[in-house]
Amino acid sequence: MLATLGTLLGCSGPAERKEYKVPKALCGVPVDPALVSAFLPPGKKIETYEATPVPSIVHCHVAVDGKLALVTSQEWREERDDVVSVARAFPQVKKAELKDGSNLLYTGTGAVQQTGSCVNTARPRHELYAAVQVYASVQEDAPAMKKLISAYTRAVERSAECRAGSD
Repeated sequence: MLATLGTLLGCSGPAERKEYKVPKALCGVPVDPALVSAFLPPGKKIETYEATPVPSIVHCHVAVDGKLALVTSQEWREERDDVVSVARAFPQVKKAELKDGSNLLYTGTGAVQQTGSCVNTARPRHELYAAVQVYASVQEDAPAMKKLISAYTRAVERSAECRAGSD
């Protein structure tokens, strides 16, 4: 019996695991690595890199073993935009439902939240939004996503981007 059990265990191969250390900040925005880890796949190497496709948008790409796994975003949008219209740009959030006039939309694989009192004198009548999109094949987890976007948004509100041009 023990020989059979040993053979079965030996044939199963090593379990996939995260051999990398999740960073404490995503492109300069501090966030609890445990909140981010829930949305990252197993692998050996993690990399982050920033992209600014236009001056009002900053993306932080997180790749595991060279494959895009997660993207965080900070976007200045016109004040007439609301979280629902902003969320339309994020495929991972399209199935989310707004609850009680909230400034937050989320699903198990993405979220968008309006920041509180961010001001940018270079962008009058604009508001800053934070977003998270998951591209990795991981288990969807809406409650964990809500925690991640809430923590990320709070960190963005404490960042220089939130106060850009207000000094």
